[in-house]
Amino acid sequence: MTVTVKNRTPLVVPSAVRRRAGFKNGDKLEFTVAGGVVTILSKQDCDDTLTAGEERIVRRGEAQLKRGESKPWRAVKHALVR
Repeated sequence: MTVTVKNRTPLVVPSAVRRRAGFKNGDKLEFTVAGGVVTILSKQDCDDTLTAGEERIVRRGEAQLKRGESKPWRAVKHALVR
């Protein structure tokens, strides 16, 4: 399938291509470019890079551990189930 890139208009991925790739509304996509080739990966296929929010949570947990404020796994697991 071929599309034409136009000045001042976003590049649109045709719906047939999105369906075949399994992209759905709300999916997060990562674009990479290497050697003139553009690769589009869904977030679940991307590397394990943390979002800014996830990084804050991890840093907060690290700080709590350094202060000796750890919790038993049972309490953590119970909080996650909610």
